[in-house]
Amino acid sequence: MADYHRRNHWPVHTVVLGCFVLLFGFLTITSSSYNSPTYDESVHLFAGYSYLKWADFRANSEHPPLAKVLAALPLLALDIKDSRPSSPYWDLIPKERDYSWMAANQMLFSDNDAEKLFFYAKLPMIALGMILGVFVYLWAKELFAIPAAVAALFIYGLDPNILAHSPIVHTDIPFTAFLFIGTYFFWRGWNQWTWSNFLLTSLCFGLATITKQTFLAIIPIWCLLGLGKIFSSGPVAFHLGEPRVVSSRRGKTALFMGLFASCLITAYLFIWAAYGFRFHAAPQEAGRLFAASEEISGRPILQALESSAYSYRLFPEAWTHGFIYHMQALRRPAYLLGEISDNGFWSYFPVAFAVKTPLPILLLLLGAAGLGIFERRALGHRMFLFLPVVVYFLLAVWSRMNIGLRHLLPIYPFLFVILGGVAAEIWRGGTGIKRGLLILLGSWYLWSSVHIYPHYLAFFNELVGGAKNGYKVLTDSSLDWGQDLKGLKRWMDRNGVKRIQLAYFGTADPKYYGIDALYLPGSIIFSPRPQSEDPDVPNYLAVSVTYIYGVPSGKPLKDFYKPLKSRKPVATIGHSILVYRLNSG
Repeated sequence: MADYHRRNHWPVHTVVLGCFVLLFGFLTITSSSYNSPTYDESVHLFAGYSYLKWADFRANSEHPPLAKVLAALPLLALDIKDSRPSSPYWDLIPKERDYSWMAANQMLFSDNDAEKLFFYAKLPMIALGMILGVFVYLWAKELFAIPAAVAALFIYGLDPNILAHSPIVHTDIPFTAFLFIGTYFFWRGWNQWTWSNFLLTSLCFGLATITKQTFLAIIPIWCLLGLGKIFSSGPVAFHLGEPRVVSSRRGKTALFMGLFASCLITAYLFIWAAYGFRFHAAPQEAGRLFAASEEISGRPILQALESSAYSYRLFPEAWTHGFIYHMQALRRPAYLLGEISDNGFWSYFPVAFAVKTPLPILLLLLGAAGLGIFERRALGHRMFLFLPVVVYFLLAVWSRMNIGLRHLLPIYPFLFVILGGVAAEIWRGGTGIKRGLLILLGSWYLWSSVHIYPHYLAFFNELVGGAKNGYKVLTDSSLDWGQDLKGLKRWMDRNGVKRIQLAYFGTADPKYYGIDALYLPGSIIFSPRPQSEDPDVPNYLAVSVTYIYGVPSGKPLKDFYKPLKSRKPVATIGHSILVYRLNSG
């Protein structure tokens, strides 16, 4: 039957996927070209280049290398000036995390053409977003047939959150891709235990471990899915050797344990391979990276883990340091609905999901409750979609890593496949009214995506009045991630503003974009700022909304910007920077 579908429907698949690739590529490339690099992109790209070019892993060791390396691959074909000989920061990177950003900004914004480098670096990220979309289509097709696959791909390809993060040089979309694709092959393996499904599941798990430290979430998800299949009555077709059917719990347990062992072995080999099978982060350097021991003071479990890892060299130094860093930094200061907490909010991700997911999608999810997708007879296959959403969402709530909806991105592809099936079922069995409502939801969804272009990162749904009110609910990477420097420069040029006071929540260099600024408290300065020839205080003030509403740095900074809350800005740049005129003179 599968061969039949491949023979007779390949023109449909080619047209659908071709249209998706063209539209997705257009939206992501053009929207990202409109924006400046977000907060972490500079250091991620610089780190990836240093890994590839110099086999040096000291920069940005908090994150595993794969996503950074993929982004930096195109840069190897470019003529890039090596900043290390003239950099005062390179040798200081092992001592303090901020020196990675300083070295990155010097190489990207001062010594080279950042615009060109980031354009090419974003292309592999966009390609991964496309590959993820293809697998959303494939899984929906195998579960629900072609109409559901088309619907799922339509939802995926126009989702503002996917479009926002796919071009960004970061770990979020790559990890989402490896989790989803790995779970897809894990599901296929429980249907037909073949070498391809077995090896590709292990491969995706290994890739996830060198992409993002949240790879640990895959273990409980796959264990629960495996237990569900082990205790189910359904047999498993085994094709690794002589074909046979495995029906007993003991036999299915053995299959799962074999796969689990393969995943762990693959992950361990990949971790060492990603760092060139070398323990030390920097070549010929035996010293530890910055202050890992100080950061975990008073945490005996993490201290014991760090001591064992370094003493016995169980993992590469940079990977060990990154793992420990993230374990101790799970709970961070966070902003939600006008309040700031030092340890985050349990309600952060439920609220973020409710206001950052397009409202037509939320309504379709609610409408799914009474449809056949929840029938008992289908639960065996579809729990592979439901359970990852539930488990990952609960783990995100528990972690209190409240710095953006991006930490929930891995649940979205699973939801899109589910919703593709829901939409197809409504269309196939619904009345004219139901089909009309489905068309209305689809049109509304299309409008939501088109309306926010090119400011996808700042998308908020109608529950909070759209992006213009986003700052009342969330800041940081859900709204204000340093992406609007280009927009600020365009506004200055249109209005004849030569110099401006600036409080910028980002790490890109305003000077690179031609912005002459007097920097205010809170501004993150990673590049040297030459003194302006203009001694006068600028009459305009541009402030990232994070500094006004979601101050991350304590009460003095909050009090400094508090008066701006009662003033009306003269302009809003991309929903993340507010511009004020200080006087009318």
